Amino acid sequence: MHFDLAHAVVSAVLILLTIFVMRKTGIADTAKKKAFDWKLFLGVLVVMFILNLIWPY
Repeated sequence: MHFDLAHAVVSAVLILLTIFVMRKTGIADTAKKKAFDWKLFLGVLVVMFILNLIWPY
């Protein structure tokens, strides 16, 4: 069970870090924070895909 919790915590940190970095670098549009952003979605998708390739459980 602790492995699932650790994976969830690492996933949450990576998602928040990805959003922060993409907004700071200007890749994601910060003007419309409530609107859907495909670039942000794809960035999080790629990061989570790589995490799950490295740590599948």
